[in-house]
Amino acid sequence: MLLPKNSLDKHYQSPEIEALRDRLFRWDSPSQEQLREIGLIEFLWGRLLDSILENCPPNREQEQAIIHLESVREWARKSIIRESQSN
Repeated sequence: MLLPKNSLDKHYQSPEIEALRDRLFRWDSPSQEQLREIGLIEFLWGRLLDSILENCPPNREQEQAIIHLESVREWARKSIIRESQSN
């Protein structure tokens, strides 16, 4: 069955859209060096998480701190992996 060509058809995407799609879909193949850098981030992240758990009372603010810390970890990983794929 042939589907009609539309704006989502890969053949009609601009180079800018293709570059963005490549950056977003193919970011999950880190090199060995990037894995080492991510390992350091993970280690330091764990130390900070332990510090929060040990020093902050278990309340909403601690929960928010942990949620944001998780977000920071994810963005740091993506930053390392996407280093050569900037906008």
